[in-house]
Amino acid sequence: MIEVLITIVVVVIGLLRLAGLQSKASVIEMESYQRAQGLASMRDMADRMMSSRGLLDVSTGSPPVVTTPGFQSFALSNGSIVFGTGDSYSNCVTVTNKAESQLCLWGQALKGVAETSAGSQIGAMIGARGCIINVSPPTDFALADFFIVVVWQGLTQTADPDAGTPAALCASGVNFGTGLRRAVVTRVMIPKLVG
Repeated sequence: MIEVLITIVVVVIGLLRLAGLQSKASVIEMESYQRAQGLASMRDMADRMMSSRGLLDVSTGSPPVVTTPGFQSFALSNGSIVFGTGDSYSNCVTVTNKAESQLCLWGQALKGVAETSAGSQIGAMIGARGCIINVSPPTDFALADFFIVVVWQGLTQTADPDAGTPAALCASGVNFGTGLRRAVVTRVMIPKLVG
């Protein structure tokens, strides 16, 4: 009889540990999904900028590349212009500036408008925000130099980004919680084309 009770206790402990492991695996899978979404969103904006050289508001002589505000007008060195969750863009159709339209579409993607469920936008990371941070002056032989940053809220605590880094500067006014800020960063340099 005692053997049966010991067996039941061992089985119950094993099942409880298995349930805990399954719960932890679900959280890790969600974190992984969010990181993949963040990388895709960051890469999307990098591709938009690299394929839209004409949307820089940099003068390369006469005439300037563009005469309306371009990407650099929306890229500050402190990352204070934030796109995505909490931005003022509700509809990109009304945006007439081409660079701003590209940024608006990126912000909509960060808000998760591509996928909805019961009226809620669920197609992106939790609290996703994006910034374009201008590197001034640009690197030698670069017409423009940017950091593209996507930040969001994670589910488990890890180390926060170091102060002063692009990951910490983007949406710095948003408190995701201690150790919950997640970020992906890439650098985009638009080269000077010398002929």
